[in-house]
Amino acid sequence: MMRVTCSKKLHVIETDEVVIRTAGYWSLRAAEAAGIDEQAQRWLGWPSDVVRGYESSRDELLNRELDDESDPADPNWFALINRRNRRIMGAVVIASPRSNRPEIGGYLAPHYRGQGLGAQLFMLGSILAHAHLGLPDIYAGTEVGNFACRQSLLKAGFTPTDGPAKHTLPDGRVVSGEWFRSAVTCEVICGSWRPRSRWWHLGGNSHRVPD
Repeated sequence: MMRVTCSKKLHVIETDEVVIRTAGYWSLRAAEAAGIDEQAQRWLGWPSDVVRGYESSRDELLNRELDDESDPADPNWFALINRRNRRIMGAVVIASPRSNRPEIGGYLAPHYRGQGLGAQLFMLGSILAHAHLGLPDIYAGTEVGNFACRQSLLKAGFTPTDGPAKHTLPDGRVVSGEWFRSAVTCEVICGSWRPRSRWWHLGGNSHRVPD
């Protein structure tokens, strides 16, 4: 069962097992901490200062129980949260690094990888993009050889499409990419997307603690 409980500031989708919502201060920090390990960075390629910013607090953030948050820290980051233990499961980011073409990226926290949850992550992310942010088309790129991501996108309803053959990761590495597209016409619930160009936020020590 899926429930939508959006507010003026936050997009929220709930199922019986997970919540995906616009990231607030703590859920954004936990979401970024979930992606700094070597396995994730093999594919994400964030700048080294962003990764270093979380090294000392990573374990604490991954085990933090995330309460409801009323203010978004970044309107284009969405935290996937386990409803049972309130801990971070992963993240979805919607950005526009190429000519305002909306693109979606995502990853799972270490303890949730290898369980087939990537398809759910991208399926919920595509619902946010289409029905909540009002985007009829959303694109996803993955490095050639990232078979887990490829299978997750296909299971989530994305189809292969054209895109740049080479992609430069935030850390400067150039990789071969393949592209997927989700195109859905549906009723728009919220429709408040604001494009941004970066895939990462500010790093572990750069967030302002909420008042």
